[in-house]
Amino acid sequence: MMLLKRLLFSMMVVCVLSACAQSTASSVAQQPDNVTQQSANVATPAVEEFDDRYVVNFAAMSPKDWCYPLPGAKVISPYGGRNRRGHSGVDIKTKPADDIFAAFDGVVTMSESYYGYGKCIIIRHAFGIETLYSHNKKNLVKVGDHVKAGQKIALTGQTGRATTPHLHFECRLGGRPFDPAILWDHNTHTLRLETFTFYKDGRVARGGKVVGSVSKKSSISKSKSKSKRSKRRSKKRK
Repeated sequence: MMLLKRLLFSMMVVCVLSACAQSTASSVAQQPDNVTQQSANVATPAVEEFDDRYVVNFAAMSPKDWCYPLPGAKVISPYGGRNRRGHSGVDIKTKPADDIFAAFDGVVTMSESYYGYGKCIIIRHAFGIETLYSHNKKNLVKVGDHVKAGQKIALTGQTGRATTPHLHFECRLGGRPFDPAILWDHNTHTLRLETFTFYKDGRVARGGKVVGSVSKKSSISKSKSKSKRSKRRSKKRK
């Protein structure tokens, strides 16, 4: 009789464990589908690379994946400057100490004072483009920070070489600037949700039509910044 009771008890334990195992397996099997579905809901630009160019499709992005860096701003100096020479970004203005936002998700690669730029931030984005924000009154992020599109990163100011509080905004590829108006409509403060082609010879096309080019010169170099600061420190010590 005792043997029979032990046998029945063992069978019950086996049944319970089996049921738990099936439930756990079912839960684990469903998890990848949920993760895939959540990832699919996060729109990022599709990038295709070829021998002579690479293509970025911004049409796949939703409004939460981008942000005009200074909403409500007006352009006070366009890319290239008033004589179309020498200005590596666009100057946009609202009011002093206004909020500056990250244009896209990315990683902060620079956050410091840099000569005429004043307090400056550079963010590298997953699709190869960098954005630069300068003359800031205060930088609110540091190197290595992962930021989201629309996250407040700085306050508008007049640091560096600036005659009025504003934001100097650059779009860069490989450290070389190109006209932000290629990607952004400054009148509506929106991203142009189109396909862009960046040719390795510097040309930039939107919707199959060449609309500008990437500068042949780098607007700012992190390594150069360190080098110059080191030389100045050496001279002071002497």
